Amino acid sequence: MDMTKPAKIQYADGCLHCGAPLTQVRGQGRIRKFCSGYHGEAYRRRMRALGFPV
Repeated sequence: MDMTKPAKIQYADGCLHCGAPLTQVRGQGRIRKFCSGYHGEAYRRRMRALGFPV
């Protein structure tokens, strides 16, 4: 990771649930990790079922 650039722009991974490519918007805010709100909920539900503290 290049420390001279914002971390948000360098995040190149796709959706954690389905793997779809994500586009990050410049500026302040959170890094997008899911392509939709439903995929975020499904991912957290699955991780809790596996015993991870999400």
